[in-house]
Amino acid sequence: MKHKTSYVFPNISAFNRNGRGGLHKRCEIADATNCSFIEVPADFIKNKTEVQLTGKEIGSVLTAKEVEKLYESGTPSDNVKYILHTEPSLSRRNGTGTSFTPPLLWNDRKWASDFIRMAIAISKRFKIPPAGIEIHPGGRNNTNKDLIRAIMDIRAQFEKTFKTTPFVVVENRTGQFISNGNQIADFWEALLSKEPKLSDLVGIVLDIQQLYTVTKNDFLKQLKLIPHKSVKGLHIHCRHRTPSIENKIPWKNVFSWVGEIKHKIFINPEVHHQTQANDTISFCNKMMR
Repeated sequence: MKHKTSYVFPNISAFNRNGRGGLHKRCEIADATNCSFIEVPADFIKNKTEVQLTGKEIGSVLTAKEVEKLYESGTPSDNVKYILHTEPSLSRRNGTGTSFTPPLLWNDRKWASDFIRMAIAISKRFKIPPAGIEIHPGGRNNTNKDLIRAIMDIRAQFEKTFKTTPFVVVENRTGQFISNGNQIADFWEALLSKEPKLSDLVGIVLDIQQLYTVTKNDFLKQLKLIPHKSVKGLHIHCRHRTPSIENKIPWKNVFSWVGEIKHKIFINPEVHHQTQANDTISFCNKMMR
């Protein structure tokens, strides 16, 4: 199974001291771990440091001006393959202790176009376009139709700006409108009926932990509802730490299901520290033997 799996080096906390860093340091570490992709954060303003650096409120969409303040410029090579992990709509605390959850408004064309402009500004800062973009479904104000239209717009704007188009994946998220196997299957069906030609370039990045959180005892049943073809990548972690066979998540069943996927996929060991990233990659390799 290994031949069709590539790894993403995750966005570990060491990269994000006093800003969000850039591609140079990330590439250096990703190369040492044989990862094909690197994950780069593309959230809205998300903490006190970023508020101080940019003068913008928590949850603000970045313009080119803020992008310049938060990200280092350039790339070590034109062949770098990075994936933008965009705003997940998490609750964030500002310096004064109040928290704010930026909503994802795919149903609002103006919001979606500001979102795309921000993703393009980050990519321009690196001087190369991303290989892929991860987006999140948002609340029940959004529909599959809104999401698919936004995905089409993302692809069109990147094509226009860079003459190349990233793959786009939707991550299932607890509390958002695509969180379980049924909802993933519905999204996939909607995509196939609206834009069947995108089936190789658009899909799901399946966060196993989030699926487990949402489905608990129904986890395996819900996992089996997810069309293999829809899955382009996986987030593998246990509460953002290295997984273990002792976890409540039935990893053996998960990897036997992953073994049924016939096309290439990527795995992002979605943890916060470098040693955990290495250990998670080893865990996955072992489970896939």
